[in-house]
Amino acid sequence: MSGNPDPFRRTVIKLPESTVRIKRSESMLWMGSCFVESLSPFLKQFGYQVNANPMGVVFHPLVIRQLLQMTEPEFQSHSFEKDGVWQNYWLGHPFNGRNQEELTQKIQEARVHLQETLQKSSWLVMTWGTAFWYDHKELGMVGKCHKQPQSVFTKRRSNPNEIVALWKEEILRIRQQNPGIKILLTLSPVRHTRDGLEENAVSKSALRVAIQQLIEEISDVFYFPAYEIMLDELRDYRFYERDLIHPNAEAVSYIWHRFSSQWLDPEEVKQNDLIQEVIQLENHRPLISYGKEYETWLAVLEKKKAGLKSVLPSGFSL
Repeated sequence: MSGNPDPFRRTVIKLPESTVRIKRSESMLWMGSCFVESLSPFLKQFGYQVNANPMGVVFHPLVIRQLLQMTEPEFQSHSFEKDGVWQNYWLGHPFNGRNQEELTQKIQEARVHLQETLQKSSWLVMTWGTAFWYDHKELGMVGKCHKQPQSVFTKRRSNPNEIVALWKEEILRIRQQNPGIKILLTLSPVRHTRDGLEENAVSKSALRVAIQQLIEEISDVFYFPAYEIMLDELRDYRFYERDLIHPNAEAVSYIWHRFSSQWLDPEEVKQNDLIQEVIQLENHRPLISYGKEYETWLAVLEKKKAGLKSVLPSGFSL
C-alpha cells in the first residue's frame, strides 16, 4: 500500500500557471474585505507599490463599484450627524469628523487619491466578502449601517447576474481611463456568521459564480482561490483565530506564500526570500550593542544586505 506523501493528509488546490505576473515596479490598488488588510502588508514589506483600501474596508462588490464612481456631491448626500460625530453611510473608520466640513474634506482627499491611484495602477485586486447589502429606506444601497435602527434598512442579497452585468460595465469604464489595467479577484475566506452559516454559503456561492463568469468572459480578469485554499488545504480549526472565523497568522502566511508562488514574478520571489532573511536577522538583534556576539551579528547582516543590493533594483531600501 502506497503512503500519502503529505503527512497532513490534506487536499491541495492546484494553481494554474499564471500567464502574467505582478512585478515590484508596478502599482497596485487593492480594495475589499478585511482580508485585504491581511495580505497587503506582505507586499509592502517586500517593496511592492500597493495602495490598500483607501476608502476603508468594503465587503460587497457593488459597494466597491459605487466608491470607484461616486462624486463629491453623491458622498455628501449620505453624510449624517449622530451624537456629535459626522459619519457617512458609504464609509466606515476613519471617515468621521467633528463637523460636516471636516468629514467632507477627509472623503474628498481620499476620493481624489483613489482616482489617481486607479488611473496609474497596473493591477486592481479585489477581495469580495458578501453578496448581502443593506437598502436604506430613503438613500438606497449603503456601505455601512453605523448602528442605526434596523427599521431604517432592508437586508437584500445580490444575484450573480446583477453583479456580473454591473461589473462588466465598470470594467469597461475603468479601462477607458486605464486600458492596460489587469484585474485579480479573490473571494474572502472569512465567513460572515452573523448572516448565518447557511446564508453565508449562499452568499459566497453567488460571489463565486459571478467571479467565474467575469474571468471567462472578459480578458485580463483573473482569480486567486484564497477561499478554496482556506476551506480545503487549511481545513482545521488550528488555522483560525479564537473566534473560529478569521484565519490566524499561520493561515494568512500560508495563503500569502501560495499567492506569491502563483502571481509574483519568480525572480522577485527569490529576492523576497533574501529580504525575509534580512528582516528576520534584524528582528534578532542582540540585546547588547557591543561585544563579539554583536560584531558577528552585524557582519552577517551587512554581508546579506550587500548581497541584496546586487540583485534588487536601484532605489530599493530595507
